[in-house]
Amino acid sequence: MGPFNRKAAEVVEEVVAIEAEAMSTAVMAVLGFIAFLYGATVIVFLYQESKVGWKKITRWLRNLVFVFAMLAGATVMIIPSLVVYLVGGSKKGMHFACYLMRTYFKIMGPILWGPFTFEGTENLPDGSTPTIYCANHQSSVDFCTIFCLPNGPPAVSVAKSSMMFLPGFGQMISLMGGIMVSRGKKGTLAMLLEIGVQRLKSGLSVGIFPQGTRTVPKKGEPLRGFKIGCFKLAVEGKVPVVPFTIIYPDDFMCSSGNPPGVKVIIHPRVEPGDDADKLMKTVEKLVLDPLMKETGALAPVPYVPKKKAEAKKSD
Repeated sequence: MGPFNRKAAEVVEEVVAIEAEAMSTAVMAVLGFIAFLYGATVIVFLYQESKVGWKKITRWLRNLVFVFAMLAGATVMIIPSLVVYLVGGSKKGMHFACYLMRTYFKIMGPILWGPFTFEGTENLPDGSTPTIYCANHQSSVDFCTIFCLPNGPPAVSVAKSSMMFLPGFGQMISLMGGIMVSRGKKGTLAMLLEIGVQRLKSGLSVGIFPQGTRTVPKKGEPLRGFKIGCFKLAVEGKVPVVPFTIIYPDDFMCSSGNPPGVKVIIHPRVEPGDDADKLMKTVEKLVLDPLMKETGALAPVPYVPKKKAEAKKSD
């Protein structure tokens, strides 16, 4: 090999080495960003769970594993869900994404938190029947109850829009056909009704927590009241509502030994009729009465939208 060829080979080797180093740096930067994103999400989740009103939380490691498994598991499901979307279309893609999430959390939820015990399973419709499932909202574990329902409905979530930023999990909610809402934003109810009816017509069910915000029931204090959105959706979509009550033991977040599990009471389904307000009051009573009996909490103060509350104050 002549001097010129040797020099050219050295230059090529140097360029390849520089490119390899740049590629390695870029990969490390991306991995670092992903690690930061997941870590920040876990920290925010744990912080929020500490603020919902639990008397004491000692099961931090279990919470940490739960949040990480939730994000990581959902991340793995994105690619197969996208493939089905591209090959079979959006309807098949949403149903397949629902199937993956339901299968995963039906296994993972009880492993981490103990058995999910269901009472009133005779009240459940066939899983393929479009239905609105609604319950009280107390913990980030709540969504597992919908995935664990014995009739296995392909149910999409109604979630606040910020959930889209959860790595993996937010994208899977979207692939499932989840309905993202911005609380208090104009047009949110109209969007819920429009997208919700589309999901129901495509054979999906809708899972929702009408209280909106997680709160641990406390003796002598009123529970959060229900918001009317999902009940207007039931009337608009002409589908029944299946109410269920989620009851956690007092030591759910601090018990030693085996996890105590969760009790879910499924109530008789309620037909939508044509009066959303009446439907809301009926379902609210069914869901919250067992919770008041179990915890000593008081009946909820009716929810008043922020604008109406401000108008009353000005009057």
